[in-house]
Amino acid sequence: MQEGGKWMLKNPGQGWQACFFRLKQFTETYEAIKVTRQSLFVPEESKAEFYRLAEETQKALGMQVLGKYEEVGKKLVHKFRNTRQQIIAGSNLKEFRLASAVENLVEDPELAMAKPAFGIILDGLQQGLSQEDMEEQARRQVIPFCKDLLRNLYEAWLYYGIVEALRPVKFYGVYSPDTIDMQAVETEKIVAGFQAASPERRMPEAIFITEDGFIFAMKSEVAEELDSYGERPGRCRDLSAGGNTVDQIAHRVLLLYRMESVEKVPLLANREKRYILPNDMMCEFLLPEEMERPLSAAIFEKRIRTIRSRRPVQILTWDEKGTFPAGFLQDSPMAPQILTKRTIVGMDEGKLREICQTISFR
Repeated sequence: MQEGGKWMLKNPGQGWQACFFRLKQFTETYEAIKVTRQSLFVPEESKAEFYRLAEETQKALGMQVLGKYEEVGKKLVHKFRNTRQQIIAGSNLKEFRLASAVENLVEDPELAMAKPAFGIILDGLQQGLSQEDMEEQARRQVIPFCKDLLRNLYEAWLYYGIVEALRPVKFYGVYSPDTIDMQAVETEKIVAGFQAASPERRMPEAIFITEDGFIFAMKSEVAEELDSYGERPGRCRDLSAGGNTVDQIAHRVLLLYRMESVEKVPLLANREKRYILPNDMMCEFLLPEEMERPLSAAIFEKRIRTIRSRRPVQILTWDEKGTFPAGFLQDSPMAPQILTKRTIVGMDEGKLREICQTISFR
């Protein structure tokens, strides 16, 4: 039955199976659409409707297997949108961009979270997979993909929620023509993770001035990149990203550095010279297993020893789960609770404001 140019069933039922049936019915009705085990051909005049039905099925299958992650993801998208809008509304920015995959999540949560399901839908059409096989594949592919994507968005909400709590009123980009000289430049757009690529030098991605006149350099660094800050670039193969991590879906750390003047952009690190500028605030979100596994805890401990923060490293967690192994930071002349501070955030913006209030920048 065709209604308004869109193929429907008289009793389509519920769930992704009904969506998939509509898609199959559409492909079987038009002889010009060729579906075989080896190929799929959709003529130009049928593409819009075919892909509309495929995306409808993709979303439905993805949401079917995601369960609680669907609700958490949509709430998180709403919170991040608000935080970013507050940053833009209170400053000179018109755009503050994350990695493309995360931006897709913010724009269309269901479609982005269910991205791996698209290939499963096409396999279902071409290979004649059973509903059980399709759901099982979706559970194996969609859930891990979605968890990684949501972690990236959650970290962005945490870190830029802290930036927003500092009340930035003006942002600058950092321009470097040769990766040696750096200058703050007027800009209306900030891209998380950007810098002029350099094997040895690490620079801020942005500088901002707060409403009370403090100036900060900001770096949203991939955690694994920080592990290389204290190592000279290899003469053979250097696996670092050269400081430019735009569009990477990866666990990140927020670093903030106090500045005396916008005219003096600080060099954050020089790997060749083994130079690392101590930061004024380091924030890192950790999962329970990243605290409890000895190897993960050791990597985190090495990271905070290497990077060196002038104030306690802010460890952010979703809930109270997770504790560090016995002996964590015990050989330090300072107690672990002085070197680090844990805040259980969940989705409470008030906790992010508390972090800024408990750290005096004066």
